[in-house]
Amino acid sequence: MRTLIAKTARTLLLCCLLLGGPAAPVFAQQENPKVLMIGIDGCRFDAILYSQAKLLKQYIKDGGHTDKCDVLDNIPTKADTASGAGWSSILTGVWADRHNVLGNDFAGNRLKDCPSILHLANRTNPKLQCIALATWQPIHEHICQRHDGCRFVFDGDKKGYKDGDRVMTQAAIDVLKTENPDLLFLYFGHLDSVGHGYGFHPKSPKYTNGIEEIDDHLIRIVKALDARPKRGTEDWLVMFFTDHGGQGKGHGGGRTVPEIRTGFLILHGAAAARGKITDKVTNVDIVPTALTHLGIAIDPNWRLPGRAVGLKKRQK
Repeated sequence: MRTLIAKTARTLLLCCLLLGGPAAPVFAQQENPKVLMIGIDGCRFDAILYSQAKLLKQYIKDGGHTDKCDVLDNIPTKADTASGAGWSSILTGVWADRHNVLGNDFAGNRLKDCPSILHLANRTNPKLQCIALATWQPIHEHICQRHDGCRFVFDGDKKGYKDGDRVMTQAAIDVLKTENPDLLFLYFGHLDSVGHGYGFHPKSPKYTNGIEEIDDHLIRIVKALDARPKRGTEDWLVMFFTDHGGQGKGHGGGRTVPEIRTGFLILHGAAAARGKITDKVTNVDIVPTALTHLGIAIDPNWRLPGRAVGLKKRQK
């Protein structure tokens, strides 16, 4: 069956090329949809473009993207443009009016009532292997609520996020080589440290060099993904995003600062609609986009304010 689907897809593509017309914006989903979610803390999209990052820029060119992903929206809360609030919204798919994470101290949070994407996916389909590799402890401790698949692989606060990114990268490669993840979230934390030390700006050499270091890690991860024995039958959607941008050497108090509250979303894979995403996109759209690709229907009882973005229409 899988061989027949693959041959049919190749035949359709060849026909489009021979006829000289563009491929229709639909795709035949393979039997094994999977998602690789990659979060880069404190990353500015304009700095990616200014850098010498090879994989990220190639994925922007070949996939779908927006450089105007709102990290806060207009929910009336006191949530700051900080990592705690940002990653809580990204991984739960709801804003701070629900999870009540306003900064990085997680005081008074309501995350127990706001399950992470790992919990939502496993609640719907317990057979899915959902893994998150964290080097920032609150992701493991609070946001993912010590979900079995959330692994605290390195303490970036105590040992440094430069080494944390390196250790996490190797852990991700090992997962892709030896396990069968359906949903894999990776957290890169060093760039935020670089921004605080040298400036969040495209013209900061240390900052763009930090993006290039991450890009080198990503090349190794994608190489491991492409080397998977059953890669030909796996329909991977790769997603890149950030919790906030930055201005000067900070990002706090940035609700009215576009360079801080504007993030990005990059999608790559057969399911991604190529080109710029023109619809409004926010960070709470990330969860429903990933779940939709996995074939998980969004339960209205979850009260997710976002929706799937940047995906091609599936053939039935």
